[in-house]
Amino acid sequence: MQSIKDKQGIKGLTKRQISITVNRNNKVRDYLNKAARYLINWCIENRISTLVLGVNPGMKQNINLGKKTNQNFVQIPHHNFRFKLKAMCDRYGLTYTEQEESYTSKASFLDGDLIPVYNADNPTEYSFSGKRIKRGLYKTRKGKLINADANGAANIGVKSNLNGFIPDRLEASLAMPLRVKFDVTSVRQICSA
Repeated sequence: MQSIKDKQGIKGLTKRQISITVNRNNKVRDYLNKAARYLINWCIENRISTLVLGVNPGMKQNINLGKKTNQNFVQIPHHNFRFKLKAMCDRYGLTYTEQEESYTSKASFLDGDLIPVYNADNPTEYSFSGKRIKRGLYKTRKGKLINADANGAANIGVKSNLNGFIPDRLEASLAMPLRVKFDVTSVRQICSA
């Protein structure tokens, strides 16, 4: 469409481009609203009073994940999602906390690694007891295999100084975490109830 527009010498956006953009923005906003609603409902049903969200300032700046992945990742409005979650937490009386998440994926939760804060002015090399083997799998110092994303999420909780993050209690859920497949149609049913 852009090449046709250039050949015809049209400046600005056409009606069709505006329509496509509005449609896309509506779908993204709808999806974010439903995802935030689903998450808040899940917290309320499971009597979770605090929601900690890992934040990585500048995570979209100078990323190199490949051409297609970069385009898809940068288009996700993370800030809008954070804003929606915070507003819903305030509305339902949940505590909302944002936590800087540097080194949470590298440190081992079960081994109790200390998790430093990244400093761009003084980049220091840190060594951790475990390591990420491949996408989704983390190996602790003792050789236990756990879910890498669950390990990172638990470390975000530790970094935020929340009570209740005891390695022995969470070990089973780190090995086989509950996987939630987010389906927009099921969220419609939950939200309308």
